[in-house]
Amino acid sequence: MKVIKTLIGLVALLGLVILASFVLFVRIEPSEIGVKQDMWGGGVNPDDYSAGFHVGISGIHKWHRLDRRTHFLTFSEVESQSGNSRKNQNAQESPPLEIRTRDNNPVSVDVTVTYRIIEDEAHLIVSEGQQETYRERVTSKVRGVLREELSRLVPSEFVNTDSRLELVAGIDPLLKASLAEYHVVPESLLIRAVRFLPNYEAKLQETQLTSQLTELARAKSNVEAAQMATGTISKETEAMEKKTIAEWNKQLQTASSNNDVLIAQILAEANIYDNKVRPGADATYEGLVADGQLAVDKAEALRDELRNAALDSAGGRILQAQKAAENLNFESVTLNSNDPSVPSVIEIDKLVDLLIGQDD
Repeated sequence: MKVIKTLIGLVALLGLVILASFVLFVRIEPSEIGVKQDMWGGGVNPDDYSAGFHVGISGIHKWHRLDRRTHFLTFSEVESQSGNSRKNQNAQESPPLEIRTRDNNPVSVDVTVTYRIIEDEAHLIVSEGQQETYRERVTSKVRGVLREELSRLVPSEFVNTDSRLELVAGIDPLLKASLAEYHVVPESLLIRAVRFLPNYEAKLQETQLTSQLTELARAKSNVEAAQMATGTISKETEAMEKKTIAEWNKQLQTASSNNDVLIAQILAEANIYDNKVRPGADATYEGLVADGQLAVDKAEALRDELRNAALDSAGGRILQAQKAAENLNFESVTLNSNDPSVPSVIEIDKLVDLLIGQDD
């Protein structure tokens, strides 16, 4: 039972908190500027409130929400007839501007102007009672300024990009000064389209085509002049190339001939030196080879003599016998004990003499 009462108390407390949040606080979205008004004689609070939760007691305070985002003001027949184009709070659409140029030609102009509320001046719009009407007033003011300034041009200046950009640069400060009383500031101005009457449009197109053809002819003339200059430079370059190649070939041939003469001279001197030195060197070589061969022959004769003398001694004969014994390889020896010439196994000396010979 106690747990149920506790839960009921928590739910009631949560309900009170939610109710208090709705009654005591107001949420301003990131795309909005909040302006608070005291309903009991305090007037409009001289502050612009940014996004977030702010204290605002229901019944005591009234909140006005103005659009913080960039506003799009478009004068265009296409936009106004589309029906579904940018139907949101920060988009305003009006018919195109119908004006007369300086030379009294009617023209229809599509223009888009972007603007926004000046920082910390949204409360001034509310205090002046313009929160519902400032958009229409801005539209009327922009229309008046544009119609007055655009009428200063002639058709040829409308179709010239530099003239249009110069005009826009001059209109920007006028719009800024004119819209300051509504607490908004223009951001950009874009002339989107210019339309004349069909017959005059055809004349303008013919004039523009003639101008383009003139520019094309001038460009072709410049190309031909450049080609002529290029051809002259190409021929001069080709002649210089041939001259340079001929000079280099001549220098190369001269250097090659000089090198051939020098090489022939060096080879001749080498042959003379070879014929002069080689016979003596060959004779010396042959003599040294003969002396060396004689020394080798004497050494070999002395070697044979000393070897024979050594082998003829007792030690030499023992050495020969040892080598002979080392080279003998008997797999088996069979002695016939019935043969009287075969000594008995107990006669060791006779048996050794039989096997390895007898020393005289």
